Amino acid sequence: MKERIKGYLEYKLDLELCGVNTFEKDYKIRERYEQYIKDQQQANNDIPTSDTNETTKTTNSTNLLEHKEREET
Repeated sequence: MKERIKGYLEYKLDLELCGVNTFEKDYKIRERYEQYIKDQQQANNDIPTSDTNETTKTTNSTNLLEHKEREET
């Protein structure tokens, strides 16, 4: 599942909630946010786009017996 990329204000709020002082440090926070965007885009590109949850076909044991009986005749 692709992770949603946060907006700048949400990113900054998350930093504040984690105890990072962002007061008057907007330039540094912008740099960190730009790196976050690059990292998220790289991570999203690494995720395969094909369906990775392929189901395996299970064979019912009674169907298997019927199939073997048909082959023998």
